[in-house]
Amino acid sequence: MSTSAPKKLTIEHLRGSVLPFSLPFEKGKKLMVIYGENGTGKSTICDAFEFLAKGNVGSLDNRGLGKTNRYWHSLGKKPADVSVTLETATATCRATVGKSEVIVNPPEHRPRIEVLRRSQILSLIEAKPAERYAAISRFIDVSGVEASEAFLRELIRDTKSGREVAIARVQENRDAIQQFWEEAGKPGVDPLLWGESESKRDASAFDSEIKAISNLYDAYARLADYPEQTGSAIKNLQEAQNSLDSAQQTIDKYLAGVSADAAEIANILESAKAYLSKHTEPSVCPLCESAEKAHGLTDRVNERIAAFDALHEANANKIKKEQGVHLATQQLEILEKNALQHTVSFNLCCTSNSWPADILLPGTPVPEDIAEWSAWLTSNAHLSAEWKKAETARQDKKQFLSTLGRAIKTCTENTLAQKELDTLLPNLEKALKIAEEERRQFTDATLAGIATEVGRLYEVVHPGEGFNKISLELDPAKRASLEIGASFCGQATPPQAYFSDSHLDTLGLCVFLALTALEKPAETILVLDDVLASVDEPHVERLIKMLYDEAVKFRHCVITTHYRPWKQKLRWGWLQNDQCQFVELTKWTAVNGLTLVRSVPDVERLRLLLAETPPDPQLVCSKAGVILEAALDFLTQLYECSIPRRAGGLYTLGDLLPALDKKLRTSLKVDVLNGADTSGTPVYNTVPLAPYMDELTRIAQARNVFGCHFNELSFDLLDADGLVFGQQVLELMSTLTDGDAGWPRNSKSGSYWATTGETRRLHPLKKPN
Repeated sequence: MSTSAPKKLTIEHLRGSVLPFSLPFEKGKKLMVIYGENGTGKSTICDAFEFLAKGNVGSLDNRGLGKTNRYWHSLGKKPADVSVTLETATATCRATVGKSEVIVNPPEHRPRIEVLRRSQILSLIEAKPAERYAAISRFIDVSGVEASEAFLRELIRDTKSGREVAIARVQENRDAIQQFWEEAGKPGVDPLLWGESESKRDASAFDSEIKAISNLYDAYARLADYPEQTGSAIKNLQEAQNSLDSAQQTIDKYLAGVSADAAEIANILESAKAYLSKHTEPSVCPLCESAEKAHGLTDRVNERIAAFDALHEANANKIKKEQGVHLATQQLEILEKNALQHTVSFNLCCTSNSWPADILLPGTPVPEDIAEWSAWLTSNAHLSAEWKKAETARQDKKQFLSTLGRAIKTCTENTLAQKELDTLLPNLEKALKIAEEERRQFTDATLAGIATEVGRLYEVVHPGEGFNKISLELDPAKRASLEIGASFCGQATPPQAYFSDSHLDTLGLCVFLALTALEKPAETILVLDDVLASVDEPHVERLIKMLYDEAVKFRHCVITTHYRPWKQKLRWGWLQNDQCQFVELTKWTAVNGLTLVRSVPDVERLRLLLAETPPDPQLVCSKAGVILEAALDFLTQLYECSIPRRAGGLYTLGDLLPALDKKLRTSLKVDVLNGADTSGTPVYNTVPLAPYMDELTRIAQARNVFGCHFNELSFDLLDADGLVFGQQVLELMSTLTDGDAGWPRNSKSGSYWATTGETRRLHPLKKPN
């Protein structure tokens, strides 16, 4: 952020800036006073500063316009035409209107600017406490601490919720263990101690018993199927044997009608069949050539061949039946072999384990004859159910131990979590209380420091009025609520209740100055927009002096005003000018927009009028008369001289010059600073004021203008006397006042009146008796 002095502000088409307007800054002067009547464009200049720094035009806020950016540009222009440029000794920064926001280029040179308008003073003083805190909260930024407090509050809520859940879970775990304990017959006296002891048992110890019982059950189950399977196998073998016997009987029947040489006959018949298929009706037998039985020979041959085919099929069927008997015999043998093996396995299961008392075994061994198994299985059928029940009981016990172990573990963990939360929760609440207290103390201390500074500034403007005991306090019963207090007639009271508008305006201005000076004032341009409207004449000089003194803290200070006495005091040099640049705006027009008028103090104008060739005696005399009135008014008030009271307060030379009597006139002298010697000691030239007063008196007596008002002198003095009159007034003012330090008004030395820096020292301190 740059701290270099501003050189020029250029405004183009923002609000009242119809034409590009440039505001130059004088080098070495940190305070600029912009004077202008209402409607000259002062607020446009303030808006330009705010537009550049914050992307806003604050003068349009809170006027019921809604979104105000549509009113930022001058009539007849577009938003893109708006720009504000600030040139400094080291950089240039320009702000324009973008699509949705103000764009500043380069952004790193964007200046820090604080703008205060009278409406903000009213909102600061007259607002509700919460709104008042919001208005100043950015100056006392504790947002990080408040965010931490919010996080702590959320954490406390979550912790309380987690603690309640932990308590509920602990109770659920205890209830479950209590139920397990009761189901186990309430061994011991403490369910938790019992549960912890039980949960330490090795659940895997049940695995071997479960496996052995399962094997016993499976071995017995395998035996149970053999009686039925064996019966089926024997039945199948018997049926196969019966089929084989039947096939053999069929063959025997066929063989009974067939001779011993049936095979050779079959071959002859086959050959005859082949012959007869070609000679279907032979007249004689082809073998014996007999005609006796030739008729029907073919049919008789076919019948003999069919008989031989049936015998062949019967033989094939017998072979098949024999195979069936063999297969049935094999199946029965395999079944009997397997039964024997399973019998051995079952007997091994029964004898190879040390069975608990609840595992019952058959009273007799498995019979060797499978035919006796059915009776044996029937007598022991109840055992398999008992074995399954015992297996299930052990699985349940194993599962119970696992469940109990988890319940004990969960109960222990939840109890530990609850204890941790019981420890953590008070610490969190304590941490929140500490954070809130620290924030409150920090804020209170900051506000107390601000209040002290406000009281100091306020006392400068209102010395001795007893209103300097200002307090800024947060309401402890409310969050972000700021109360302003003051002392009135020795009683603590809200200033809004008893202070005048002028006092409230001054108080608001002092609060704003104190706040703005909190953060990087050397980088901040302070802009005060018409904040002196209600300040009355007795306080305005002290207010102006206070603003002079405070301006040096800031990078620059710009004050706009329509307060005419301030303009006149600057013109006459009654106010110190070494820090102040005075700028005057003339009437705004729709054609030209804002226009500057160079405001030159009247002493400088008189010097310029006398330097003209040739000088205009009338203008010289008129300006000198106005200045002489200010000088004589200053001296007669400073030394409390007697002046005739007159309605309207219009005094003549005959009233003011004689008021400086001979003793006072002779005593009046001014030490004019003329550098310093080699040791650094100031060197002064002492100039008496009596010669100037005497010469001015002489001119007035010679030309009989004692009865003239000052603005009438130019009509009664001769040209030569008028020029001499003007020269004398100029020399008097050059001796009495300093163009930079102003008038000698400070009496802190106790022996003379002095300007700031003691560039002029006026003697005596009091009027001679």
